Amino acid sequence: MKNSRTKTYIFYEIGDSCSVEFKMKKGRFHPTEDAVVIGISKGQNFQAAFKKLQIESPWVKEYKFDTVVAREIGKAIYL
Repeated sequence: MKNSRTKTYIFYEIGDSCSVEFKMKKGRFHPTEDAVVIGISKGQNFQAAFKKLQIESPWVKEYKFDTVVAREIGKAIYL
């Protein structure tokens, strides 16, 4: 029997386009590597969820990404 469970995925971008510098307390700047959330979508797999996200958010098709990461969302852990 095929697993047809719908999963929720978060899609985010990492790479050169997500680099930023933050000002430190002493006035110097510190480089960081950030992630930019593209969106959250549901599907039977990450490909189906990403296609659905592109339909729901048409700008995603036009955006040039460095590296897109898909992660299945589980139970939230608050720090």
